[in-house]
Amino acid sequence: MSFFDQIINKIFPKEKKNIILTNEVLKRSQHEFNSYDEWHASDVSKTILDKIFRAYHLKKTNISDPIPIALFESDKANGFAIANCSSLLNSDYKMLLEHFKKQVLSIGYRQSGSNRKVTAEQDRVITKEMYYLKPPIQMEPPIDQRYGNISLELILHDEKPHYLKIMASVYSDRLYSEPENFSDLVETLFEKSA
Repeated sequence: MSFFDQIINKIFPKEKKNIILTNEVLKRSQHEFNSYDEWHASDVSKTILDKIFRAYHLKKTNISDPIPIALFESDKANGFAIANCSSLLNSDYKMLLEHFKKQVLSIGYRQSGSNRKVTAEQDRVITKEMYYLKPPIQMEPPIDQRYGNISLELILHDEKPHYLKIMASVYSDRLYSEPENFSDLVETLFEKSA
C-alpha cells in the first residue's frame, strides 16, 4: 500500500461491516422452558408485570417511572418498548418475551415465525430474538385481524438486554375488519395467567 493510500485510509476509514455470526430459528431448550415455568409460578413475575404495566400507563400520561418505556402510536402500528433498567434483572427480559408470546397465543394467535440473529458490529455483539405472531386464518372477508400482526423483539448488546419491543401492525385493506383497540392487547399482555 502506498503512502498516499495509507493517508487516504486514515482520513476516510472504510466502514466496518457487520458480520452475521448466527441466523437461526429461535428454539428454547428444556432448561429455558423450566426456568420460565419457575419464573412464571413465582410472585416475582406478578410483581414485575405489575411494575411494567404501571410504568406503561404512567408513560401514556407523560409521567416518568424508573422503568423506561417508549411508546409508538400511529394509524398502521402501535407498540411499546421496555428499555434496560436497574428495576429488572437481565434474565427478566427473556422471561417477559416468553410471557408475552404465551399471552398472545392464548387469545387465538398463531406463531408465524421466530428468529435468533447474532451479529458482530464494531465493538459489540448484538443479538436479536424475535417472535412473529398472526391472527387465526380466515378466508371470508371481512377478515378479523384482531390487533394485526404482532412482533415481539428482544435486543441484547453483549448478552445484556438493551430493550424489549412489542409492536402490532394492522392491515388497512378493505378486506379486513377494523383492528381491535391496542389497549385491550396491553391488558392481555400483563395478565398473570395460570
